[in-house]
Amino acid sequence: MTRVIVCLVGHPASGKTSAARYLEKNYGFTTFTFSAVIRDYAAKNDIELKQRADYANTHAHMLKEHGWDYTLQLALKLNTDRLCVDDLRSPRFAEALREAGSVDIAFDCPLAIRFAHLQGSTDSAKYPDTLEAFIENERKDNTVVIGPGLEFDTDRIMQNARYHIDASGTLVNTYRQLEKIISSLGPAARRQ
Repeated sequence: MTRVIVCLVGHPASGKTSAARYLEKNYGFTTFTFSAVIRDYAAKNDIELKQRADYANTHAHMLKEHGWDYTLQLALKLNTDRLCVDDLRSPRFAEALREAGSVDIAFDCPLAIRFAHLQGSTDSAKYPDTLEAFIENERKDNTVVIGPGLEFDTDRIMQNARYHIDASGTLVNTYRQLEKIISSLGPAARRQ
């Protein structure tokens, strides 16, 4: 079995999660999100997730308890030949996934457009309702360290990504670019 692993990287509201859903629906990918694992862990341990920092702190606690690569191993142990890792933020995680054969797809989208995407979002913990707060959240995200050598640096991962998508337009345009990338990965990436 040839396994295809794609990692979606980009700043908040750049279209990564929509692209992950598109890959699930149209190509049979299984999506792994760090946030889902963190929410599950928080629920089991009575941890409230009210702010973005709560997610990072909970992730750090998980890694301290189970080892630096705990969440990565959960992703890699998924029984699927098409794996999509949504919202990769740690360069160390990115490197480990590349060693497992992944390719990074960066979603380039200007801040003002990303903020506009969020209008109407009900997740105020992750997505504040003012541009100033959104900018501050993003600044704080780039200072997060969830463990030794596990700092968040979305820009660095994006710079090193093999593929880039201009996500400043419509979702249809984003999906067309994504389809070209998936096609370039060969038959194992396409729905069989």
